[in-house]
Amino acid sequence: MTVEKNNETKICKKCGRELPLSKFRLVQGKYYNPYYLGQCKECEYLYQRGYLEEKNKIEYVDNLEHLVEIQYKNIIPERILDIDSLDILPIGTDEIFVKLMDYKDAWLSNYGRIIKYSGSRYHLMQGSCDANGTLRYTLSKSVYIDGEWKYKIDVVYAQKVVVEEFIVNPDKANNIYVWHSGADKEDNYYRNLYPLNKEQYRIVKNHFNKTGDDSEQFILNVINDIRFKPDNWSSRCMIPTVTGVGYWGRDDVDCKSESYLRWSDMLQRCYNKKLHERSPQYIGCEVCQEWKNYSNFKLWWDKHKPNYKVDLDKDILFKGNKVYSPETCAFVPHEINTLFVNGKACRGELPVGVYYDTEKGKYRANMAFMGRSIKLGTFDTADEAFARYKEDKEDFVKDIAEQYRKQIPQKVYKAMLNWKVEITD
Repeated sequence: MTVEKNNETKICKKCGRELPLSKFRLVQGKYYNPYYLGQCKECEYLYQRGYLEEKNKIEYVDNLEHLVEIQYKNIIPERILDIDSLDILPIGTDEIFVKLMDYKDAWLSNYGRIIKYSGSRYHLMQGSCDANGTLRYTLSKSVYIDGEWKYKIDVVYAQKVVVEEFIVNPDKANNIYVWHSGADKEDNYYRNLYPLNKEQYRIVKNHFNKTGDDSEQFILNVINDIRFKPDNWSSRCMIPTVTGVGYWGRDDVDCKSESYLRWSDMLQRCYNKKLHERSPQYIGCEVCQEWKNYSNFKLWWDKHKPNYKVDLDKDILFKGNKVYSPETCAFVPHEINTLFVNGKACRGELPVGVYYDTEKGKYRANMAFMGRSIKLGTFDTADEAFARYKEDKEDFVKDIAEQYRKQIPQKVYKAMLNWKVEITD
């Protein structure tokens, strides 16, 4: 080392410049002896930046067998709130408010706004932002606690609940991060949100900070790059091995578990043509895109299934529903599930609940529950018999709802109270 103007200097081995020691990084040696690195801080920084850029360079894998696409959920009309008569103006021509099935009297917009019904009126919630500027709301959620279903205060984040209700998330267990288009956290419009896993989010964020590019095509490339998939992912677990539709979504699957067997049975009901021959009532039924992935179904199962024996029902929340999905299904005791069997196969052309008594030459109103036949009376016409059946069945459903109120989710309880029997059922 040489001394120049009373300052110690050192020659950088990388750039060859003679610089003050303050321009070099002081490190501790193997035997705790301090020394200065051979290259200056500037050269060290340039090397590290080049290394990181090379490491994070996006070189996409071609010919992937299982490409993920951006998909949006089909919203059934019964969930959409009619705001035309409300003093609430939409902020976009396509803005809709859909019922949040697990929350009390709340409807979510595809722009991230929430309408709540309380005090005999509908009002737009203001929400609040956390320290990171993320919009959130406080709602009452129906949960199973201490052996019964009840409401519990829950904080929901606009970005996450919009993804949950409007966007098909191919991997809900890992895609828990949400990228906002343009990194604009105030924008919760569903077409500007992308559910990603931790590594995918990091790549997209770093690329955007560097280039300003977060195009949908770029994000799709990141999503489909196998380098950024979770550790328990493999191409094998994406093969639709169940009825040609369902796939595992992860490697560590217990095929003997109750959730897997129920998932497989659900797929068989919808897509097994041989089963349709003996159970034609399942013709036309389908499983939503998210639940074709067992990993997604298992996540919903674990969050919603109570600790007693239940059936997976798709018919109570929305009459005539043909789709198994998180929004249309619920766990209910078997007794309740049998309430809604309409016996269409054996009653012929007669209305639901009506049978013709050939011995008496009259029409009989009859209701079934738990394998028992409940006779409601005989009548001269089918219309009279149906009228009695309709009145008694609707009252009976309400009575059962009250009896099982603590054993069924609030959404099921409300659906049963509002259940209407139609002659076309």
